[in-house]
Amino acid sequence: MAITAARLIYRHIASSVTSSTSNTRRREVLIARPAEVLHLDAIELAPEILDEDGAIDDTMAIVEGSSEPHAIPHKHPMVKVEPSTNRIAHRELKIRVWSEGRPDGHHAGKTVTWSMSPLFVPPVDEGEEPGAPVFRGDWTQAGIGNRDRFQSPAEFAATGFTRVSQEQATTTVDDIGYTAIRINLPPIAFNAARIRVQLEGEDAAQELIDLEVPGIIAIDPGHGGERNEDGSSANNATSHTSGRLEKELTLDFGLRIRSALRALRVGENSNLRIHMTRTEDENRAGSVRANVGKDRGADILLSIHFNGANGVARGTETLIRPRASNVNYDADIALARRVNDAAYNAILAHDAGARNRGVKSERDLAVQGERSLGNTATWHPLRAALLEVEFIDNQTVDELLSINEGYEQVRQDICDAVASALLEDLRRNS
Repeated sequence: MAITAARLIYRHIASSVTSSTSNTRRREVLIARPAEVLHLDAIELAPEILDEDGAIDDTMAIVEGSSEPHAIPHKHPMVKVEPSTNRIAHRELKIRVWSEGRPDGHHAGKTVTWSMSPLFVPPVDEGEEPGAPVFRGDWTQAGIGNRDRFQSPAEFAATGFTRVSQEQATTTVDDIGYTAIRINLPPIAFNAARIRVQLEGEDAAQELIDLEVPGIIAIDPGHGGERNEDGSSANNATSHTSGRLEKELTLDFGLRIRSALRALRVGENSNLRIHMTRTEDENRAGSVRANVGKDRGADILLSIHFNGANGVARGTETLIRPRASNVNYDADIALARRVNDAAYNAILAHDAGARNRGVKSERDLAVQGERSLGNTATWHPLRAALLEVEFIDNQTVDELLSINEGYEQVRQDICDAVASALLEDLRRNS
C-alpha cells in the first residue's frame, strides 16, 4: 500500500528566438522535473495469525497471508498473548519510507510520528442516530509495560523508539528506509483503530492501516465421555423416547452454534473468533473448560446443557453465578437474558407450549469459576452463562428436538438465534 504526494509536471513554452545563422524562429519546450513522490508503505505485520477455530489443543495452523497488510478499510486482527496477564491486544507493523528516483536510504534518520483514532461505532436502537467512533476499554487496565498505545517492537528490528505520550510515539527511519512499531489496544471485542504516521518535514499525517481486536467466543458443549471429571459429569439427562443423551445434544448444538457464528463472520464481523472446549465425545473438568475462555482471551463463554426432571417440567433457562461470587454479575445477567430469550423465542416459533423460565443465579457452577475464567475484582473481561435449552425427558420436547419431521430445522433455528444473540452481546457489552 502506498501513500504518495501529488506529482507536479509543468509544460512551459519558451519565447520565440531568432537563429543567428538561418534567421528563422524556433520554439523551445521545457519539461520541469517532477516533484519528489513520497511513499509510506505498510509492508509486514507480526506475529502471524493462527487459525482461530481450533479446539482446546494448540495445533492451530498459521493463516496464509496473515502477515501481509491490506489497504484501508480492511481491519487486520490483533492478537492476545497471555491475555489474563498482559491484558492487551497488540500487533507489530513494519513500514518502508521511500521516494521515487531516490536511493533507499534517502530518508534515513528522519523521525516518524505515530498516532491513532478510534473506529468502533457503538450500536444503537432502530431510529437512533449512530454516534461518533470510540475506543472500547481502558489502557490503564493493561499489565505494566502495556499501557501505552505504542511500544517498541519485539519481532522487528529496533528503530529508535521514543515515547512522546500515552497517545503518541516516534521512531526513526533506518539506513535502508524501514521503521517499525508495536500497536496496543484494550482487548475488548471489535475495538478498532486507524493508524496514522507523519514523516518529519511533511505537513500532515497520513492514514496507514486499520487494526481491530477480534470478538472471541468460547462454546462449551456440556458433559461428554464415559467418566465424571471434577465439576463435569459424563452425562445427566436422557431424552424421553428417542434415548438421546444430553452429552450428544450438547455437542450437536455447540457445533451448530459454531457454524452459525462462522456464517455471521462477514463484513464488519470478519474478526469474529470461535473456540470449542470439546469437539468430540470426551469429558473435561469444569475448570479446564473455563480455562479455554481465559487462555484464548475470550469475551464470552457459553456452556450448553439440557435439563431433565420428572418428565413433565419444561422450559428454557440460563444460569449464572450468584452476585456474591460473581464479579461480572451485571454483565453476565445481560448476556444470559439475550441468550435465554433468543433460545426461547426460537422454540416458541415451533411450539406454542414453550416456556421461558428466565435467568437464574442460585448456585455456583464449576465452568463459571472466576479464577478459572481469569476474572478478578479489578479485571473481569470474560462473561459466562450456562444455557439449559429445554427438558429433554419431556415427551413433547423430545419429539420436537429429536423425533418429529423437521427436528433438524428446529435445532438449527435455535442455534442460529443463540449465535445472533452472542454477536449482539459482543457489540453491546463494553
